[in-house]
Amino acid sequence: MKLNRQFGNTDLQTSPVVYGCMGGAGAFGPQEEKDSIEALLGAYEAGVNFFDTAEMYGKGYSEQLLGKAFGEKRKDIIISSKVSPKNLSPEGIQTACERSLKNLGSDYLDLYLIHWPNRDIPLADSIGALKKLKEQGKIRYYGVSNFGKEDLTDALELGDISANQVPYHLFFRSIEFDVQLLCEKKKVPIMCYSSLMQGLLAGKYRSLADFPASRARTRMFDSRRWEQCAHKEHGAEEAGQKALDDIWKITSATGLRMEELAVGWLKAQKAVGGVIVGTRNAEQSKGLRNLLDIKLSPDVLAALTEATDELKKQLGADVDMWGKNRIR
Repeated sequence: MKLNRQFGNTDLQTSPVVYGCMGGAGAFGPQEEKDSIEALLGAYEAGVNFFDTAEMYGKGYSEQLLGKAFGEKRKDIIISSKVSPKNLSPEGIQTACERSLKNLGSDYLDLYLIHWPNRDIPLADSIGALKKLKEQGKIRYYGVSNFGKEDLTDALELGDISANQVPYHLFFRSIEFDVQLLCEKKKVPIMCYSSLMQGLLAGKYRSLADFPASRARTRMFDSRRWEQCAHKEHGAEEAGQKALDDIWKITSATGLRMEELAVGWLKAQKAVGGVIVGTRNAEQSKGLRNLLDIKLSPDVLAALTEATDELKKQLGADVDMWGKNRIR
């Protein structure tokens, strides 16, 4: 069965699951290079052809791992990378792109994204630099990441935005208030990151109280209890626990793994062009095949939506999952 599909208005044919390369560079703890490379190759063997990285991930190390893993297979995969907000001046973007290409051992990027907005650099200058890179053949398409409705609207007026990478999963549905609608209207594919919410949707935890303190930083968690939270909100833990309980019930009723439910639900949502998932080793990467294949019934999709509706309502439309007021 052919899984790859056209990515928005581009000519890229991409797998619905995108391999997230942040963890391979050690973002979630010590990681052996051999395991990271084998995980990348295992994802490709499972059917994933779309790999997402960034210069921020391990200060370029994540990009280097991709280069080491694929080498002559470069043309068989789709690579998106992201330029850091500090490098969004025209000169900064040009230099950053060339550095990323060197890390990757490639002469082009399929997709190049602005990682976060920078209010101190005119967006027109940044988009202009991305257009220039496309004219030079160094990137095929460009887009944005962590852009809310206002920033995305501005970006769309300046150029052809081919993706918006934002946090989106069952425990964080804030983009549904307006960003998703704009992406659907303008045919901008959504790349969903944190799709398994740092493991909470991977079927490892029965209670929010058991979730690792180092990961409990999103707006769902009460800042009065979790000192890692950058926000000052009281969270929505009661609604979050109720949602988790209900998802466990759906897991039992369907016989599916929780990550299959989480990814299957995202794949079915409007404007979603790719669901980002990472692994730590080759064995974990084998499981990506199930995520590529999974298709949930309308009844299961509706049950998952209903299970998290109250949490969505309480968290509201702020797209910044960590409550740092960086997205507008």
